[in-house]
Amino acid sequence: MLEFLTKIPGVLEVFLNVLEFLAVIASVITFFVLMINKFSKALKKILVPCGMGFWPRIRALFLCRKSQIKKRAFIEYALLKTNGYPVINSEWNMIINSFRTFYTKAEQEGLKYSVPNCTPLIDPEFSKAVKRYFDYFSQKKVRKAFGISEEQMSWVMKIHIEEAYATPTCLLTGLLSQYDESWEEFIKRYVSTAYITENGEIQNKNVLSNELYFTFAWLLWGPSYELEYKKYWAGLCQLSYGDESNSIPAIADTSSDVAERLKNKFVENEERRYGALISAEVSIYDKKPFFAALRSGINPNNTYFYDKVENGELSFGVRIDEFIPCLNYKAKKYYSTAYVWILFELEDDDFVFQPEKSVAFFEHANLANKVTYQFLIDTLIEKSIKHFESVYAKEENAGRRYRFVCAMNDKIALACQNKYKEVMASGTAIGNILKEKIEMEPIHASSEVFSAYDEFFAPSKSMVYEEIVYGDRTSLSDLGQFYTEIYMEAFPNENERETFDHFLGYLRKAANAKEYKYHIVLAKNEQGRIVGGCVFNYFKKSNAGVIEFLAIRRDLQSSGLGSQLYRHAVSMLSEDAYDMNRKPLDYICCEIDAPEYSKAEIKKYLYFWNKNNYWHLKFKYIQPALSVDQDSVEGLWFTISPQREWSKSLPGNLIADIVYDYIKYAMGIDNPENCAEFAAMKEELLSKKGVELQRII
Repeated sequence: MLEFLTKIPGVLEVFLNVLEFLAVIASVITFFVLMINKFSKALKKILVPCGMGFWPRIRALFLCRKSQIKKRAFIEYALLKTNGYPVINSEWNMIINSFRTFYTKAEQEGLKYSVPNCTPLIDPEFSKAVKRYFDYFSQKKVRKAFGISEEQMSWVMKIHIEEAYATPTCLLTGLLSQYDESWEEFIKRYVSTAYITENGEIQNKNVLSNELYFTFAWLLWGPSYELEYKKYWAGLCQLSYGDESNSIPAIADTSSDVAERLKNKFVENEERRYGALISAEVSIYDKKPFFAALRSGINPNNTYFYDKVENGELSFGVRIDEFIPCLNYKAKKYYSTAYVWILFELEDDDFVFQPEKSVAFFEHANLANKVTYQFLIDTLIEKSIKHFESVYAKEENAGRRYRFVCAMNDKIALACQNKYKEVMASGTAIGNILKEKIEMEPIHASSEVFSAYDEFFAPSKSMVYEEIVYGDRTSLSDLGQFYTEIYMEAFPNENERETFDHFLGYLRKAANAKEYKYHIVLAKNEQGRIVGGCVFNYFKKSNAGVIEFLAIRRDLQSSGLGSQLYRHAVSMLSEDAYDMNRKPLDYICCEIDAPEYSKAEIKKYLYFWNKNNYWHLKFKYIQPALSVDQDSVEGLWFTISPQREWSKSLPGNLIADIVYDYIKYAMGIDNPENCAEFAAMKEELLSKKGVELQRII
């Protein structure tokens, strides 16, 4: 017995050594499991660029090991605390300690992080960090590991913005921002534009140098434009602090009553101003899926502005989930819009809006109360009248004509138009001048105006355009190169493909045509290389254009060149409408592959036409055979983009007229009435009360 007792300490020592060894092994295994799991990788990808070192990562791994939600919440909390900037280890330890307290409280009250205003969310480094977050968590394996199932991925935490001035406006890109705050580049553009303005060959065809200054000064920091929000609004607004330069674009939730309540608040505040001071609860979303889901509810007239926000500097989308109006002194006195403005243009025979011929008048309106706001609007209008009075005081300016384009909002536009009508009816000298020289009815859609500014002031022009002219050997040679290198690859189906001889025939016939115009335009880069092309037509009877096709070299697709070429084609169609009908273009049509028949990257090409406001016309479209050696083609959609007014359906006879002209002039079928495919389409179209417009995606 004594001998057994003497052996117990040795056995215990061995046992304890084994336990210690097992504990070490367990610790090592736990350590490696923690270090190689998806959360550890997330910390490395997202937070190491913010300065998170090895030991803070170990602490975070242990702290959040039991909850996938807690892991994501910690990363989001850390991004908000660091704002995306690198911080030292001691600060990381403070962040981890404060998160422990925050999360314990949040488990009872909800995951909600408060910021005093929107400015922390605007920082470029924060935006970059949020992009890292969504880039990592959008991976399939990561989504599965963290139990993320929703298509529109958002942060698990909501952000409470204590003070935000909400307005139904979109911030336009400022020139200084477009030039990456390079004053040298900006000044070069201003000086070169001013030189052209002052040395124009034709008198009264260019704006005056002081008018050019007005416009450049107005665009320098970026003004705002108010969207239509009373009738058809998908929730786009700005949450500002001070003015638009301190703002984030946000979408009010339309799946609940939030958007409707916010709209009512804007309407309620119209007499004082159109915005509302609120505290807002917002969610941060992965940008692309978020905006893709919004497409079906967007007012087509506002598509440009949603595209602008989607393609803007922020890497994420913001949704307003809830808000509470702020009932304090500032709510009644505070105003955040930097400028109130009105815009005119110098008229000439070119129907397309030209930014270099625009004249902006503006007043600075930060912190204006009701009385000051109205005073600034009145001053703004009086300033424009005084300007035109001084212009026409000089005899050499007698040939000038101006047209009103738009204003920051409808209230200012209406006030401007009414004041001008009052002065015009006064019988005074200036009244008679304005009546003769100023046209107050606008002819351009706001999206057309602002996209023209975007294109004109782009830092570099990456393409030049060449229109093919029948009989010009050089341009026909370029057409041949385009046909073999780009067109044939874009149309592998021989039944959909025109022959090169057909193109020559269409050019020859159109040379002296009076009922339509036919264009083949090639795009070349700065080195003179052909990078794409577009064939399109204008039809006088229906005042409509048709894009036959638009193709960009495969290796240059998704680079924005297609959008540039498209905008150029639209501007030429607008000129055709003015030349042949003396009025704005009504519609542009295009046939595209139906998704179920397409072999292309479906979402890619559908997205292009969708973002340019094309709608599927609900009827069975069949492309007639292009020659006796080809067959007719089914599996196509005939789409339409209304250029001035949008409705849920269009008259069947209008669509029949467009299709008739398309078959006759673009396909070379002299008598479409004898074409079986057209006869079937016409019968269906005329049998409908209206042809329904449906979203492409």
